[in-house]
Amino acid sequence: MNNIYLKYYEENTRRIFEDELGELSSYKYLKYTKDHYYELNNNVFIGKVDKRAEFAFLLQDDDDLYIDKEQAKDIMDQDIILVEVKNRKTYVREILKRGLTHIIATVQKRKRGIKYYTDKPLGKSIVVGNEENIVDGSLVKLSIDTIKNNKIYASIESVIGHITDPDIDILKIVASHNWPDPNMDELEKAASNLNINIEEEKKKRLDLTDKLIITIDGADAKDLDDAISLEIIDNNYHLGVHIADVALYVKKGSIIDKAAYNKATSVYLADRVIPMLPRKLSNDLCSLNPHTEKLTMSALMVINEKGRVIDYEITNTVIESKHRLTYDEVNNLLNNNVSLGSMELDSLLYNMFELSNILSKSREKRGELNFSSEELKFVFDDNNNVIDVIPRKTDKGEAIVESFMLAANETVAFHMEENTFPSIYRIHEKPDSEKMEKAFDTLQRLNINVNKKAIHNVKTLQQILNESKDKDTEFIINMTLLRAMQKAKYDKNPIGHFGLAARYYTHFTSPIRRYPDLILHRIIKELVLAENNSLNNYRYYEKNLEEISKHTSRQERVAIDIEREVNQLKSCEYMQTKLGKHFNAQIIQILKTGFFVKIDKGIEGFVNIKNNYYNSFYEEATLSYVVSGQRYNIGDKLIVELDSVNMEDLEIDFIIIDKEVSDLENESNRKKQNS
Repeated sequence: MNNIYLKYYEENTRRIFEDELGELSSYKYLKYTKDHYYELNNNVFIGKVDKRAEFAFLLQDDDDLYIDKEQAKDIMDQDIILVEVKNRKTYVREILKRGLTHIIATVQKRKRGIKYYTDKPLGKSIVVGNEENIVDGSLVKLSIDTIKNNKIYASIESVIGHITDPDIDILKIVASHNWPDPNMDELEKAASNLNINIEEEKKKRLDLTDKLIITIDGADAKDLDDAISLEIIDNNYHLGVHIADVALYVKKGSIIDKAAYNKATSVYLADRVIPMLPRKLSNDLCSLNPHTEKLTMSALMVINEKGRVIDYEITNTVIESKHRLTYDEVNNLLNNNVSLGSMELDSLLYNMFELSNILSKSREKRGELNFSSEELKFVFDDNNNVIDVIPRKTDKGEAIVESFMLAANETVAFHMEENTFPSIYRIHEKPDSEKMEKAFDTLQRLNINVNKKAIHNVKTLQQILNESKDKDTEFIINMTLLRAMQKAKYDKNPIGHFGLAARYYTHFTSPIRRYPDLILHRIIKELVLAENNSLNNYRYYEKNLEEISKHTSRQERVAIDIEREVNQLKSCEYMQTKLGKHFNAQIIQILKTGFFVKIDKGIEGFVNIKNNYYNSFYEEATLSYVVSGQRYNIGDKLIVELDSVNMEDLEIDFIIIDKEVSDLENESNRKKQNS
């Protein structure tokens, strides 16, 4: 009965078509809208629970709903529930989906038995049956069977490790997100036992081993799944994007394939990678390591001087990478003219950069939104302690690889759609109007003039991004617009990619680390290249691509959450040695309780105004805070002191030391003094 209510929440829909309801009498919280649709009664709400010690809130887009102690006793944090409001009181009517399916707990053995402790109190005692193989201090993952009254009944799913183990905090984060944990020894053994006749495979493929083919990756990358080549013939650029032929090694339905599907992506953490595939494949057999012949699938494109693909071929190839270059080396050449040691290689990279610029301008002309990106790079000592944090922006070398991968992805997507093959696409829908309006409100606080009537006009968004380049507020502007965007995802239907302004787009270039790319390679091999072009295969993909798309999109979001949480953990580890120190910071987001700041190191933290500063007030009309007569706006720069680091909740808190007064404020103050 609850599924129809979950649809409201999970699909963010406003109404349900009557044919989807089934037995109408079961849905007493719905009303008929006279056009064959039903919607929730005005006093009925669905949402996620924010549980406190004895009460809770139902999170809503507008004002959250308060749930008192009596109604909150059986609900848990993150539950999805349906409530009814009567006489200003909120009644819990349905628990639609439990937010808690697993618990990460530390075992403590006592004389009276075993106790399970969680980082945050659950308000209920944990009862576990199978406790034979655990010791005091074990960190365990519990699978919840039922939640009744004041007890949670669970069983031990796995032992994550011991609280004294190195990096147990990272293992805890990964396990808390219920990330698949297959038997890697079994998978490595299966990968080592693969029997691929390499010599026979070479005979069937286009031989490109005589071409000048290179890879460009980070210095510490081990899974090299893409290589590139470029020749200029008759004023046209002949670009080759060569991708590891993972589908040759990972057969449909094999234990390696099933494990890869469950994960759906590799997870890139601060100091390690949780690979989608066994390392025998990702770092060895499939990795395009230099001076070794490798089996690949290539997109061979002919691109004119305007950046348009005028001809292409997608085929199985064999290549040999002649050079394994790093981004730092390539950037040093392109920025500082530091040779890579070969005139031929230098010339190739200059030509690649030239084509990259042409492709970039072509994408910008059609409406691509070029968001600037920044990631934190953590530097570790020999004991794996964080000794430095470096914010890293993409540079020219990264832009070359990005441009070439985009070209290949679009070309393959075009081919699949134009020839009506079943396929998996990377889609990005238009932004939500309401979110974009709020984003424009924030931008106006930064003195950026925006036309609200042009919310979906990509040229307006382009102009805002372009004008923010190299400004102090660039990060805030990019972040504000990104938050208003829909999340990109996978889909069986090619509805286009708004951010890239691409009519056709897919993910073809990273089958070592992304399952959608692997499934696309498999479709190309079986159907496009006719290696197994059967009606049954067509039907299989037509039937399963929708679920594959949904699953891989979900897993991608989980992986991003894990990566962010580990980054926050490492940021906290770094900052906890800096208590009391001062930092230059910028206000990047203002809330009713205070504001978030970002320090020069790229690390973010919170300044709690509401609890720490009595002579202060929040001004909603201007989205600003006034503290002791001093106004704080989004984008303002200030000096903060690190006040505390909470390693349990991974929170960093600062206090204000001083505000850097802008030239505009100085001029205003001078005028006041003169008058």
